[in-house]
Amino acid sequence: MFKKILVAIDASDYSLRVIPTALGVARKFDSEVFVLHVAEHDRGRSAIYSTESAADATRLVLDAVKLMRDAGIAASGKVHDVAAGHVAKNIVETAMANGSDLIVMGSRGLSDLQGILLGSVTNKVIHLAPITVLVARGAIPVKAKATQPAIALQAAPAS
Repeated sequence: MFKKILVAIDASDYSLRVIPTALGVARKFDSEVFVLHVAEHDRGRSAIYSTESAADATRLVLDAVKLMRDAGIAASGKVHDVAAGHVAKNIVETAMANGSDLIVMGSRGLSDLQGILLGSVTNKVIHLAPITVLVARGAIPVKAKATQPAIALQAAPAS
């Protein structure tokens, strides 16, 4: 059913669940995987600004490809650099150019309204893509523990 899967990743905690989800689908359908990280840059008056280094972006993709290959999945990957606001379009265009029949990506878990207002890349891909988009969702583990239990506030007795 899904012979070519494009896996869109970024450096967020939400993206961490994309790899196991894509791996499971790829195993089930004996799919080939293409891992894509789209780095955004913004252009100032005299320079181009990026939020991450090219080395970090490349390492992210190489690590994901290695995980896929170690699990016996045929995988390759690439980093694209696009102007701010064009990530979703690039993901869909890359999926189409590669002949992908499934896009797997993560989500911050925003509501539809929040996604529209905040410009969710996942929301845009879902609306732009002419192929199936699988959104890997779930709770993000809390990294910090509370030092004290929550205490219920009580109203002072009426005098």
